[in-house]
Amino acid sequence: MSFIQEYPIIIPFIAMLAAETAKVIVDLVTNRRKVRYFFSTGGIPSGHSAFVSALVVAVAYREGVESTMFMISAVIAIIVMYDAINLRNEAGKHAKAINKLSGSKLEESLGHNHIEVVIGAVFGAVVAFILLMV
Repeated sequence: MSFIQEYPIIIPFIAMLAAETAKVIVDLVTNRRKVRYFFSTGGIPSGHSAFVSALVVAVAYREGVESTMFMISAVIAIIVMYDAINLRNEAGKHAKAINKLSGSKLEESLGHNHIEVVIGAVFGAVVAFILLMV
C-alpha cells in the first residue's frame, strides 16, 4: 500500500493544488486576468469542486460507496458545488453592480458557472483516481 493510499486525506489537497495551478495556466494562456492570485476564487477549473470530488473518490475507494462516510462526503460535495454556482456567483454579480455604481474595486469573480464547476469536479476525480492507482 502506497503512502497516498494509507493517508487518503492528502488526495483532495493535491487535487486542489493541481486545479489551482491549472487555473493560473489557463488564465495566462487566455489572458483572462492580468494578475492571477493562487487560490483566488472563480475561474476554471474550480479548486473547491476539485477538492470535494477528490474527497468523494478517496472515501469511495477507502470506505465503499455504501458507507455513511461516502454519503456524507457526497452531500458536502453537492453543497460546495451548489454554493460555488449559485451563492458565490450571485455575490460576484452584486460586487460588479456595486463597482459600477460606486467606483469601488470589489472582487467580481467570486463564483463559478456550471462548466467551471463540472470541469473542476471531473479534474479532482481524475486526479484522485490517478493517485489511488499509483
